[in-house]
Amino acid sequence: MPCDLNIFVCNKKIFTSLTVSFLPDDIPYEPAWDPRDDHNSSPDDTTSPLTTRWAYAAHPWYPLVPLNPSFNGPIFECLNHSMFSLHTELNSQGKHILHHDIRESWVELEKKLLWCQELLGAGLLVPWETKLPRPPAQYGYQRSHSDTELTKKVALKSHNAFLLIATVCSWYIMSRQYCGSNCPWKALLIDNSRCPIPAKWVHKLSHSFVGDISTKVPCTGTFISSIHCPWELQLPMFEHFSIPIWVHIKQVTVFDVKLCHYNPSKEAIACAIEAQRTSNSAWGQNDSAWGKDDGIWGKQDDGSQSQSALGWDGSTLGWDDSTLGWDDSTLGWGPAPEAPQVDPHFPVPE
Repeated sequence: MPCDLNIFVCNKKIFTSLTVSFLPDDIPYEPAWDPRDDHNSSPDDTTSPLTTRWAYAAHPWYPLVPLNPSFNGPIFECLNHSMFSLHTELNSQGKHILHHDIRESWVELEKKLLWCQELLGAGLLVPWETKLPRPPAQYGYQRSHSDTELTKKVALKSHNAFLLIATVCSWYIMSRQYCGSNCPWKALLIDNSRCPIPAKWVHKLSHSFVGDISTKVPCTGTFISSIHCPWELQLPMFEHFSIPIWVHIKQVTVFDVKLCHYNPSKEAIACAIEAQRTSNSAWGQNDSAWGKDDGIWGKQDDGSQSQSALGWDGSTLGWDDSTLGWDDSTLGWGPAPEAPQVDPHFPVPE
């Protein structure tokens, strides 16, 4: 983790960071913090999960949501969809539903991720306020709808929910590594007595955005108000793994003791404000020079206007027998029905 405190000035607000040397392009609106409802005021997790948000006690896992995650590879390739690539079909009642190939692959992935989430989180000490994200199925990707557009919108919400439960798995993995767990996280999945996960699948997971918690996988990070930090044990862990953290300096005289190392001196703040003022002034001077020679753009050697100044004229890695030797008889999975249900033989967390 970098030792230097970076100071940023944006829209007359002061931010500091120990883990990154930049501000995100979009700074989220800061809600009024109220200690009475701090645990319940988090926004809907499925509307824009790839944006940086303010820290909430209920969601200590959220800063690990990956930015632009890669869905290439055998585990997550079934999520490699957009609004345009999602296909729908009509069911027997004439309603629109997500295409059965996509739907069935999502059902399988959801069961596996939820099982990984349960195994990885077993025995971990997590903040008591923590609320885990809802499973993707609760957002309705298995249900039928009145039209195609609504079916796709529901599917995209479910798609985002997959990313959130995957993020919880990453949070559990990071927590185990930070605490120095005696049992490696991969062994927890492979050696489970109830339903061991194939080592080859776990190896693939470790090389995905879920298992790779290095700085090679950029994540959203979080903003924290200097008045109140909702996390005590999570903050040092995020700093250790260089997760982007920005602290909004609200009042220098009122500072959460957990954030004291983010508190800049008055002199440092004055220097940062002056540096921004000087930078803005220099940009303004440079801007005035632009356009002085606009008249020569698009002119030919003889002074006549050319047609275009720049030549721009009008002219599954499923856990299956074919890949891992884990066939349907191992878990009792048969052919997926039109509306797949969770198989009772597969230990899915309640």
